[in-house]
Amino acid sequence: MSDIASALTHLARIRDPQSRAALALGVTDICVGSPLTNRTQPLANDILLALALKVEESVRIQMASRLAECEWAPRGIVRYLAFDAPCVAEAVIRKSLVLEPEDLVELANTGSREHRILIAGRCHIGIAVSDAVIAYSEPEVIDRLIRNTTARISDSAMSVCMETAIADESLSRLMLERDDIPPAFVDRLTARILEAVRDQVAQHFGLEAGKLDEIGTNAQPAAAAEDSETEARKLVERMAAAGELNGTVAVRALTDGKSLLFDYAIADLCSLSVEQWRAALGMSSMRATALACRAARIDTSLFPSVVRGMQKTGRIQEDLPPDAMVSAANIFQKFTPGSAHDALRRLAAQV
Repeated sequence: MSDIASALTHLARIRDPQSRAALALGVTDICVGSPLTNRTQPLANDILLALALKVEESVRIQMASRLAECEWAPRGIVRYLAFDAPCVAEAVIRKSLVLEPEDLVELANTGSREHRILIAGRCHIGIAVSDAVIAYSEPEVIDRLIRNTTARISDSAMSVCMETAIADESLSRLMLERDDIPPAFVDRLTARILEAVRDQVAQHFGLEAGKLDEIGTNAQPAAAAEDSETEARKLVERMAAAGELNGTVAVRALTDGKSLLFDYAIADLCSLSVEQWRAALGMSSMRATALACRAARIDTSLFPSVVRGMQKTGRIQEDLPPDAMVSAANIFQKFTPGSAHDALRRLAAQV
């Protein structure tokens, strides 16, 4: 047996609690310092397990913290610490590459809610692990999983996340930021976000129920249409003055069929007059819409909803060329909000 193995065996016989703590951390540091041999690693693992059973929780927390980022840490002690109290387990659950997916699935099935929250936040968990942590439908676990953009989530687990997110505007926004969200969920989540903004606007300005529905409708006689233009303009001015006007408000107006309200909102957000916005739209509806969304800092995840809203009002053709959305996506990538504003203004000036 090597010198290090002999030393570890001798030190393991220490009974004093403080000495045990020092020994536990000392052996931990030996493990972390450099890879042990095939002979000494099992011995170090056994000694660490024996000591972990006897040292205080605060010491185990330190052991876990030191072992968490060690790629060659003995698997037995890492597993033991992962199944320990959540305050001990946190570091190894979050960081240790020694833990296998089957370890995490077992822990999700047998551990506490706090363990599942920690697992849900671990980087790059696979489908089997995410399915396991979400099985209990715990809101805090689902919240953490939605926020973990590196996690792979199955369609069935995504449906569970969806039902939780749909009741919470902030989670709905987070879901829309995920690259793996099924397209079928986009409209529901977008509607949830826009509904929340709609309620906030109505509450802030003390609008009666249904008042927003009256603004922006175009199916009115000429005099009524003029009144609607005035109402839409004044409402946008009030929202802008109060700092309540943003791209989400504009998108909500459009998806609700409130074209006038959308026109005044998007024009204000782009620092254009309504006449300039409509002129740009007349020159190239798809390009103008993409430029306006970029200039107004509207999130790319909402752009498909904007296009559908514009199509419903006949301002963008229903049958778009195959490359139309690709060209629009390029605008979001190549233009800053400032350069998009300048391009939109130039487009309007071509009339």
